[in-house]
Amino acid sequence: MKSKFENGSFYIFILVFFLTSNVVIGQTEKTLIKSWPLSHFMTSNEQIVIRNASGTYELNFPVSDRIKPISAVLDLTLTNSNVLKNNRSQVVIYVNDYLIGQIKLDPINNTTKVIYQIAPEYIIQGYNKITFKAAQHYTDSECEDWSAPELWTQFDAVKSSLTLNYQNLPITEKLSKLNSLINDRLEHYSLTIIRGDKAVSDDYLYWGSIIAQGVKLRLKYVPLKLEESYMESTVSVEGNTGIGQFKIDMDQLNNDAVIVGNKDQIKQLLPDHVAQAIEGPYLGLFQQHPNTHQFILVISGQTDDEVKSAVQSFALLNASFPDAQQTVINALNFPVAEPLLPDKSIIPGNTYTFSSLDFYNQFMDIQSSEARLEFRLPADLYSTEETLVKLNLNLAYGAAMRKDSVINISLNNGFVHAIQLKEESGAHYRNYQISVPLRNFKPGLNTLTFKSVLTPSEYGECAFVQRENLLANVYEDSTLSFPETGRVANLPDLKLLERTGFPLLNNASGDNTVFKMLDTSSDSIASAWYLIAQLVSYQGTPVFDLNITQSDNYDKKNIALIGKISAKNIPPILDGAPVKLGKTNLFPYRFKERQLAQNESLIERFERVLFDNNMINKPVATERENVVISQTAGLGNSFLMMSYLSQKRDGVVLALLSEGSTELYSGLTELFSTGLWSQVQGNIFVWDKNGKFHWERQGESIMSGDDSLKMTWIMHFSKYPWQWLGLIFSILLFTAWLIHKFLSRYKKATHS
Repeated sequence: MKSKFENGSFYIFILVFFLTSNVVIGQTEKTLIKSWPLSHFMTSNEQIVIRNASGTYELNFPVSDRIKPISAVLDLTLTNSNVLKNNRSQVVIYVNDYLIGQIKLDPINNTTKVIYQIAPEYIIQGYNKITFKAAQHYTDSECEDWSAPELWTQFDAVKSSLTLNYQNLPITEKLSKLNSLINDRLEHYSLTIIRGDKAVSDDYLYWGSIIAQGVKLRLKYVPLKLEESYMESTVSVEGNTGIGQFKIDMDQLNNDAVIVGNKDQIKQLLPDHVAQAIEGPYLGLFQQHPNTHQFILVISGQTDDEVKSAVQSFALLNASFPDAQQTVINALNFPVAEPLLPDKSIIPGNTYTFSSLDFYNQFMDIQSSEARLEFRLPADLYSTEETLVKLNLNLAYGAAMRKDSVINISLNNGFVHAIQLKEESGAHYRNYQISVPLRNFKPGLNTLTFKSVLTPSEYGECAFVQRENLLANVYEDSTLSFPETGRVANLPDLKLLERTGFPLLNNASGDNTVFKMLDTSSDSIASAWYLIAQLVSYQGTPVFDLNITQSDNYDKKNIALIGKISAKNIPPILDGAPVKLGKTNLFPYRFKERQLAQNESLIERFERVLFDNNMINKPVATERENVVISQTAGLGNSFLMMSYLSQKRDGVVLALLSEGSTELYSGLTELFSTGLWSQVQGNIFVWDKNGKFHWERQGESIMSGDDSLKMTWIMHFSKYPWQWLGLIFSILLFTAWLIHKFLSRYKKATHS
């Protein structure tokens, strides 16, 4: 018979075991699953095709720093040519250069479906590389054409998929981890910006816009979802009464959050030790409880000016420090040198080395055949027809290449020039000059692409083809020279806004624009922040000189109106808009086309008669003519973006509107995340959540920019070149007459 002590010990052991087991189970993160088609990791929804006797295809998939990979599954569907030799043809698959499998290519059963398990030690946090290498042959001997068209294998990028099993990691509470928590390795990113003051101030609108910029610039191309929320202290909620816990209802948070405001506005939401630490511009990073894989970032200060310094510091903290949970900013020392421009910006009239535009020595071979040079041009750059940009290239290429080997040069995906690599012994060129018309460039970001097409000199069915010599290199000391040009833009132009953010932003400055909120609903506030963040992302650097307000003080050149409207709250500034909204709505609809033929001058007619073969006829100018329909129906579930001349007529008004209860933010995310943004043009753009859109051009326009006499003459004579020739001819005749008169007078004076 057991004693009471022994029985009690047994029960205590069982109780302790279950309690500790629950703790362990509670602390263990559950395993989550996420699956993507391979096309998700590609720039376009296309198939993966590998050609030639040996070929390679690479793609990269991101793994966030915020998760722990447990395992991955690669599910592949592929089809190969039905003339391949199965004893010599195969595909090998690597993940981060680790072999995970190989597939024998069968010409009879030529559609294959395979599944590979990828061990966690092969997966890294960051970008992971998947490599497909194919060996493809149609004969048992060496006598074959390595580039024969029947040598191919195609992977179905839609049916093939990658599945990742992972666990969420708890947040490391250090500000140095911000760039690991918010970056382009995330599939998407959601953030809630929280205020503790019920009233919405202009300062709060500014703070939120800078926070949104700081997040978007870290995310780059990754979609951003913003939420704006007012929260009250709720210390009575279970789980938020403990020491160090935030005094808000955590059930309302489904993602990362930022609490922003001065100390008096948000201290009721903060743990006491955090509120006490706010002794200046303050940043603090904390885990959410119980969702420790999400964070709360506190941005505050004792005054509104200190909060301003803190949010600007958040946007600028792009290095892996400070390595602390909290910090107080003592000072922000901005540079005073001029001009201050976004990275990779071009100022006309200057020459730039490729290295100054972050282009370094780029070797091109069979596997890596492209090199890219990116730079930004001013949005209001004006070019005449004959203005040229000069590239002085320093390059080298290997020996024993066929004479049809070339380096093709493209600008913004349009071919502009080819360099033939014709020297059998290879060559090294210095200052190889290429001229490209300035009109081929576009406002904003431009991409110059060098793509090599390298062919061996030895080829044929029975030749051993060696391709290690197929090398080319463009050196970083090559230069790009831009001529001096004027600065003029035809406004309003939504396409210019889509490419560069101009005129609301110009050279990473928003000083000439005021962003006016038509209402202060969370939806409209988030929409304004989202729009600003998207436009700033074109600059690649935060814009601090923003003006965002609720007042009607339009003291800036350009105005952006954002929010919801109804028949009762149409602001007077919309009276000059091409689309009238209110009880009666006026909207232009396409009607017919007007064609205006260019009149032929006497000189042009004379040239056409004498030199008809070289004469280029002027194109007919075509214009769309609209009918304006007045009706009682409004926007409904559609969204409107329009731009028109301001009352001062030296700037523009941009209106971004929804009607009634329609959520403006959902319309904006549809515009930016589905490719619809690239379709924006004209000065009136209407779209809906289904991706349907309609655009028009209606109203007056102006030429904004240089209004000097020199620029006026340049534009006039660029449009009418014969007048320029006539003026030069007249000046030459007048000069000859003057010289004749002076010589006659001199002759009479000296020989009389």
